[in-house]
Amino acid sequence: MARPRANRKALILKAAIKVFARHGFARARTAAIAREARVAEGTIYNYFKSKDDLILTIFEQTWRDLIQALRAALDPIRDPIQKLAVVLMTVLDLFEADPMLAEVFLVELRQSGKCFSNQPMSVILEFLDLLEAILKEGIAQGVIRKDINTKIARGLLFGAVENIVLGWLLRKTHPDLFKKEKPYTLAEAKETLMKLFATGFFVTPSHR
Repeated sequence: MARPRANRKALILKAAIKVFARHGFARARTAAIAREARVAEGTIYNYFKSKDDLILTIFEQTWRDLIQALRAALDPIRDPIQKLAVVLMTVLDLFEADPMLAEVFLVELRQSGKCFSNQPMSVILEFLDLLEAILKEGIAQGVIRKDINTKIARGLLFGAVENIVLGWLLRKTHPDLFKKEKPYTLAEAKETLMKLFATGFFVTPSHR
């Protein structure tokens, strides 16, 4: 029985994540992706124009699904601080559950040279807008400092998450380089991030 078209596309994307993570984007071949997905190599081109199209689709679709899930999770929450915690934990959980996806996002997309093209940038800007909306909500409620630049603050949040995941990933892929350091979980990283942001972003008596 033939697989439904949507299922074949999803299988190809999952296979591409594995192949890109194992072999690197530059050395990955569509033939290897086809073998991993158990489809004919020509089938890939029924869904994707090229290897570049594959990695960009992985990035965009994952972020769009994540943003949609975040909007649904955040909708009933009224506390902006709790919203930030949910965003951080959701993103970190995504990568902790799938280190190969983390490698594709943080290493292989950059090496592909497509990191700053319109397709990935547009979805990242959508995520940054989501972060900024939470920060502005916190300012309006008096729980986040009103003297911060929300554009800079959202970038700090995003950059901190990105670098923490990259550091966590490198410890998994290059354990010998970090054997003298205690490993950390991404849940621990979230707690540390929230403590750091609490001292810099959140309202304290001295900021009232």
